[in-house]
Amino acid sequence: MHKTSDNSEKYHDRAQKLNDLRTAMAQHGLDAWIISSADAHNSEYVAQHWEGRAWLSGFTGSAGTVVITQDKASLWTDGRYFIQGAEQLADSGIALMKEGQPGVPSMADWLADEVPTGGCVGFDGATLSLTGIRSLQDKLADKAITLEGSHDLLNGIWHDRPPLPAAPVFLHPVEYAGKSLGEKLAEVRVLLGQRKVTELLITTLDDIAWLFNLRGSDIECNPVFLAYALVSADAIMLFVNQQRIEPDALAALAEAGVELAGYDDIADRLASLSDDAHLMINPANTNYRLASAIPSSVTLIEDRLPTTDLKAIKNSTEVAQMQVCHRRDGVAMVRFMRWLEGNIPAGELDEVNIDLQLLAFRSESELFRGVSFPSIIGYAGHGAICHYRADEDSAYTIGTKSLLLVDSGGQYPDGTTDITRTFACGELTDEEKRDYTLVLKGHIALASARFKEGTRGIQLDAITRQPLWREGIDFNHGTGHGVGYFLNVHEGPQSISARWFDVTLKPGMLITNEPGIYRDGKHGVRLENIMLVAEDVENEFGKFLKLVPLTLAPFDTRPLLKELMSEGEIQWLNDYHAEVRQALSPLLSGEDLQWLERVTQSL
Repeated sequence: MHKTSDNSEKYHDRAQKLNDLRTAMAQHGLDAWIISSADAHNSEYVAQHWEGRAWLSGFTGSAGTVVITQDKASLWTDGRYFIQGAEQLADSGIALMKEGQPGVPSMADWLADEVPTGGCVGFDGATLSLTGIRSLQDKLADKAITLEGSHDLLNGIWHDRPPLPAAPVFLHPVEYAGKSLGEKLAEVRVLLGQRKVTELLITTLDDIAWLFNLRGSDIECNPVFLAYALVSADAIMLFVNQQRIEPDALAALAEAGVELAGYDDIADRLASLSDDAHLMINPANTNYRLASAIPSSVTLIEDRLPTTDLKAIKNSTEVAQMQVCHRRDGVAMVRFMRWLEGNIPAGELDEVNIDLQLLAFRSESELFRGVSFPSIIGYAGHGAICHYRADEDSAYTIGTKSLLLVDSGGQYPDGTTDITRTFACGELTDEEKRDYTLVLKGHIALASARFKEGTRGIQLDAITRQPLWREGIDFNHGTGHGVGYFLNVHEGPQSISARWFDVTLKPGMLITNEPGIYRDGKHGVRLENIMLVAEDVENEFGKFLKLVPLTLAPFDTRPLLKELMSEGEIQWLNDYHAEVRQALSPLLSGEDLQWLERVTQSL
């Protein structure tokens, strides 16, 4: 069913890297070294220059931290990557630590046990946040363990380390953005005035891209660029390599009064802040090296940045454009689904060529700017690996049984898409059908929820999981994440998960709806739409909100056990398919249109 390769060379290479790092640690008097998955901006996905954890450990998930001592190595990651982590770390000498699981110590507790009293823990100060370092300091204080963040040991052992990216930075026109830099800046300054903030430090790349109406391609799948920004009541500075900025974007920045400085000049600028400055930072996203440059005389106001909250609520232009974007993406998905159904029986498809064909359908649009994340194409047991990424060595050939999970998305100047569908490839087991039906029931529970203004994601998470919990089933990832607008596919601050976040869902926010069931070695099911938070009703009990699906593509009804679904759930599915048919039919023709009409008929 799949291809294999000899991994002995890979394991030898990884062992050599660990030895080289341990030698460097000894030279610097370090008892442990931390490598996070972040860059200098605490990005979820990073440019190749900052993929040191993947380079050293072989684990390629987007979240994870590895810690190395002279005789041990461990990697912490969350439930999305437990299966993938176990596979990629096998025989590596690096232990997998499943975060949040019973009996698994936190990274800080592990360090407190492994590092001797008076020892020293090292890290690259650009890649760990102020919040993270403070937490570590608290945990290690009892043993007088010090932290050292002034070096990057990888520079000395990663001999072919990719340089910092320097791709062009281009304008995101107001016709798509909906508001000019000046309008956004005015909104930000109002909020700064309310908090008595004199300076605002922005380090997160998507906040910067949103505020300045600029985009780039420094990080795979994320249209952002490396930069920092400082905003005050009467000035705005952008720290970026000016030679990268395209002429029309430069002109727009000049017209808005933006002062440009070099990317590496930010630390010196922070160090020169006056004693009476009131600087707002988000300590969770400000790296330790930058935080260390801020004079102690400066008053710090630590909170989530106003740009993050403003960006999360899409304006009317963004909402309207996202609807157009999703119709375009829906057409590509329908054409792909018809192609997939027609070609599985031949036995010539695998997880890689399926991904290439899906990319080809999206690429037919002249507005397509690339995928919004590496596609997750998982057949049978690979579908149980939440963030699986197929390659020529690991790809399964698609058979005529079991389930195929396809999670993908596109980037367009008028929006970002993220959709998951799971398909029947032929004969299914009763368990596969039941799991598929339960996941759809969970999806419908969230999609049809009415909730009061002020509701937080954790409340909706429980609603979504209820159909699965009744059967003693759960999944180890959040139910939904925010989505950017021609920006990062994962965007905060809103989310729907079992974790507590003091963020209420507000009209204009985008959130995904993606429950799942994963059975290790057997199959995975996930069904995902992007939803728009919208006003619903208002009465004497208050304001109530709803979720409106933006994603437009059929669900595969072949795996459904209709007897497990309520009349209301069947009606929701029929109504959604009618909406998909109405929205996409004018954009399709021939066999594609006939296929859509067939698969969206009422149950």
